[in-house]
Amino acid sequence: MKKLLFLISLSLGITVSAQVAVNTDGSAPDNSAILDVKSTNKGFLAPRMTLAQRNAIASPATGLMIYQTDNTPGFYYNSGTPASPAWIISGNGAGWGLSGNSGTSATSNFIGTTDNVALKIKVNNQPAGAIDHQLYNTSLGFKSLYSISSGSLNTATGAFSLYSVTTASSNTANGYYALYSNTSGTANTAVGQAALENNISGNNNTAVGAGALYNNLSGVENTAIGLNALAENLTGFANSGTGVNALHSNTDGYGNTASGHSALYSNKSNYLSTAFGYYAMYYADNRTSGRITSNTAIGVRALMGSNTPSANTGQWNTAIGYQSLMNNTTGNGNVATGSSCMSANTTGSNNVAYGGNSMVTNTGGYNNTAIGNWSMEQNTTGSSNTAIGASALRANTIGNSNVAIGEYSLTYATLGSYCTSVGNFSGPSTLNLSNWSGFGYGAGSASSINNSIDLGNTSVTRIQGQVLMSIYSDGRIKENVLENVPGLDFILKLRPVTYNLNIHKQNELLYEGQKNTEDWTGKYDIEKIRMTGFIAQEVAKASADIGYDFNGVDKPETADGLYGLRYSEFVMPLVKAVQELNAVNEAQKVQNDELKQTIVSMSASIEEMKAQNEKLMQRLEKLESK
Repeated sequence: MKKLLFLISLSLGITVSAQVAVNTDGSAPDNSAILDVKSTNKGFLAPRMTLAQRNAIASPATGLMIYQTDNTPGFYYNSGTPASPAWIISGNGAGWGLSGNSGTSATSNFIGTTDNVALKIKVNNQPAGAIDHQLYNTSLGFKSLYSISSGSLNTATGAFSLYSVTTASSNTANGYYALYSNTSGTANTAVGQAALENNISGNNNTAVGAGALYNNLSGVENTAIGLNALAENLTGFANSGTGVNALHSNTDGYGNTASGHSALYSNKSNYLSTAFGYYAMYYADNRTSGRITSNTAIGVRALMGSNTPSANTGQWNTAIGYQSLMNNTTGNGNVATGSSCMSANTTGSNNVAYGGNSMVTNTGGYNNTAIGNWSMEQNTTGSSNTAIGASALRANTIGNSNVAIGEYSLTYATLGSYCTSVGNFSGPSTLNLSNWSGFGYGAGSASSINNSIDLGNTSVTRIQGQVLMSIYSDGRIKENVLENVPGLDFILKLRPVTYNLNIHKQNELLYEGQKNTEDWTGKYDIEKIRMTGFIAQEVAKASADIGYDFNGVDKPETADGLYGLRYSEFVMPLVKAVQELNAVNEAQKVQNDELKQTIVSMSASIEEMKAQNEKLMQRLEKLESK
């Protein structure tokens, strides 16, 4: 029997000793192995069994290995004890494989440490990540948080992010070179390539976007969101820039707010500006000696300024709307609200414009107020005007001190000054009047003249008030006084008539198609009223015939203008006529008195003659009786 076992051992190439070799070439086992199995054409076959069969092994030794054929097939070994087996799959899944793992357990499989040591990740033997459970620092990225010593609560994601930080805390960097130079700055947040890259000691900054707050050194409490937002900031603080290149050039200005692509792009040191919108305040003053601006721009290109930033020194301006105050340079204290509102203004100051295209061409006019779309649209240098209503004072260019209230009021005036127009469509169609006033819908016409007042339109049937109007008539202000007013000579030439007005024809002559033609109830009722008066042309002829310069006739300044009459001026010729008649009466009275005296004298003479006759008769009678 012993010989048989020996022969079998020889045939199998097994050396019976403290070590065992299984092979076909008779080689001895390796000195380090208790069992050395060798073959070039066969493998080692472990016991094969199902999961149920594996679990039925009684008291499996620690390290016992089997091949499981069902569920998750693979080589399993007992990592527990015979009394408490813990079967772990080996090979693919036992460690974290280069091509992935399967069959992992969410409760028992992990990457990390089981001792009180931070987890480190390296690339090319250089730091590339760490999870520090003691200082609560977290990094992921080549040389991120590279210099950290005692700083805590930092999070760095991205190559070279927070590279220089040593003792600073509570920073968050996400992006290539984000917060790279930071050493002592705390509570900063940088998201994006090179965001806050040069920050050293600035605190409480937030930068989101590649290059955001790139050059910040010690500025604090800045917020930059967008590519290169606040990129040049060095020491400026409390700034907010949102949008690509927002507040890009700011260095030490503070308290500025910019939201929109390139908003407040050129600002360097000025402070307390607010810009919202694409290119809003783009060419902001780039002086390096900062000052308060108190400018506010809301809208695309609002308060954008000239392309020479140093020329844009205006302060206290407010621009709201697309291209509002777009070209302002030195103008101060303007308020422009509406699309393209005051877009051409450069030096004008203290203007208020509200409405789309209001004061759109103003350049240097000041102290104007324009409220309504297209109000004062063509104004350039006119000043101290007030326009309220759509298209009010629309054509004015250089006229000053005009007041227009109502839609299209004074809309045709171009150069006139000191005019007041109240009412929709009020204002003469003549262009350049001065010191004209009109009140009421459609007041004013082509016949309006300087230094005059028009009340109402052609449909007005009554102008009334509690008392009569008075005019200055002080003798101290009257010169060259002459008593040459004609009386009966003028009055007797007048022809009083009754008539009806044709205001259809009147409107056609007055407004020449430029006025609103809207109808309303009772617009033409005045044509039904039978009126009493004179014909102005006849009055003009009557006064001319006797050489009387009568100011009761308003002669038109143009061939197609309308005549007018001032009926109050007829009082003076009428008074003169009455005086003339009274003089005639007084003369006649004197003549009558003289005649009466003559008659009385004649009566006395007759009575005397009568008495004498009686005496003669008595004498005759006596003579006859003798």
